[in-house]
Amino acid sequence: MNSSASELWESLKKQQFVSGEMPAMSDHSSADISAHESTPWYITLMQGFAGWIAAFFMLGFVGSVFGFLFNFENEIALIASGLICCTAAYVLFRTQPNSIFVSQLGLVFSLTGQMMVAWGLLDWVSYQSSMAFFLLAGFQLVLAVVMPHFVHRLLSTWFALIAFFWGLNQLGIYGLGAACSCVLFTLVWLNENHWKRFRSLWEPVGFGVALALVQFNGHILFNEDLMSFYGDGKEFSAGWWLIAPWITSALVAVSFALVISKIFKQYQLSLASVTGRLVIVGGILLVASGLIVLGTSSALLILLVGFAYQRTSLKTLGLLALLSFVSWYYYSLNTTLLVKSFILMGTGVALLLGQLIMRALLQKSVNSSTNKQESLFLLSRLLNTSGMTRTKWISVAMMCVVVGVVNFSIFKKEQVLISGTLVLLPLAPVDPRSIMQGDYMRLRFALATEAFRDRPSDNEAGFIVVNLDANNVGKYAGLYKGETLADHQVKMQYRMRDGRVKFATNAFFFQEGTADQYSQALYGEFRVASNGELLLNNLRDKDYKILGYNQP
Repeated sequence: MNSSASELWESLKKQQFVSGEMPAMSDHSSADISAHESTPWYITLMQGFAGWIAAFFMLGFVGSVFGFLFNFENEIALIASGLICCTAAYVLFRTQPNSIFVSQLGLVFSLTGQMMVAWGLLDWVSYQSSMAFFLLAGFQLVLAVVMPHFVHRLLSTWFALIAFFWGLNQLGIYGLGAACSCVLFTLVWLNENHWKRFRSLWEPVGFGVALALVQFNGHILFNEDLMSFYGDGKEFSAGWWLIAPWITSALVAVSFALVISKIFKQYQLSLASVTGRLVIVGGILLVASGLIVLGTSSALLILLVGFAYQRTSLKTLGLLALLSFVSWYYYSLNTTLLVKSFILMGTGVALLLGQLIMRALLQKSVNSSTNKQESLFLLSRLLNTSGMTRTKWISVAMMCVVVGVVNFSIFKKEQVLISGTLVLLPLAPVDPRSIMQGDYMRLRFALATEAFRDRPSDNEAGFIVVNLDANNVGKYAGLYKGETLADHQVKMQYRMRDGRVKFATNAFFFQEGTADQYSQALYGEFRVASNGELLLNNLRDKDYKILGYNQP
């Protein structure tokens, strides 16, 4: 560590960025940073989670041996035992700071002690009181400051914000935890130059705040569950909950403004320059994206800070958060799959075009003295293929092939829905509590029970023949063996999966909040192609009226 720091200092002196002798570094901070940097981040991460799991085993051992501590009358003894475990962890961290095994053991002791303290506090003060969560948050903050361990400080910061978040929820103040985490994250990382001397403390705190920010935006996605759990008896909670996402979005916008202001100062940008204007426009677009997909702006904020300060861990966390939020949006049932696909595709195209336009404008500002005509410059930059290598062309070709294959498959399925034979299959009687699963229905057809009652449940595929009556209701006629079918007969493809028969799908998706609309469903409507391929189109009631279309 000392040799690499000396080499870096000499290199900076040659470039005239610094002068004089290298500042002295304390033995404690040097050893702490060295131990952290010498261990790969993924090893450190696994140690943290392994310690968390081990803490559960240790807590089980303590509970089996000292089970009397977990009685309601022994809260003080339980808290005292937890504090003893945390003190033992502190001693281990201090005496053997560079030993991975000892630090892991100390982490286990501390996590076990923290759970004992949390258990005792929630029993003593009552888990229904916000004061218990605020006391627990304060305890975690003390641990984050005192414990000289990177993962421990990260987890303690994360736990402290979680406790603070749930304490606010107990007061009926929903969503403010995410907003506070957003502001804290921005303030911590924007002042990195000021806390570099205390890097061993503030760096894990910054990562803990980032982790909490990602999690709290995930909590907002489940606002109905939180309202049903905390909203009983609180007249003001529902109104607060409705404005909480807007407060979070506003504070995220403020955080973006602070980050962009810092970037302007760091890179000495001007609003009159092309680069400065592009940065402003980009920031506005990033904030606006959060209004479309809730939580995206927070992930993009983490990404922006990660790129601005070259923090690989923040960039990775922001990218994972962004992918998770986009995945949630893609599979949410507030809008149809077609609309969501167009939104995501349009967003991707807009980002790609934005990148090309930014490159063109930036190149224009650099080469402003050239004789190219301004009206043709942007088009020439967009159509310029001189930078395309063979690998890039292959990548573009493969992407075009994939897009073509996917769209051809979609086209074929659309043709089945348009021209396929209409077949109605009766639904098997099922307990409504088990058939309704959130925003989709698990389907079971009476025909499957009749046709495959005596057949082995091997994973196989094939075709069955159904007879159609005047209402196009299908009745099982037998397995298809290549024979010529009558006019009133249709072959349908089936698959056996884990002992269950599947006709195209066993799930019917519907828009969120419309479950009652399908409670009277008795038939599933399929469209069947001549080759036996079939698609579930809608559900119908006893009078064969359409209740709604499948919306995957």
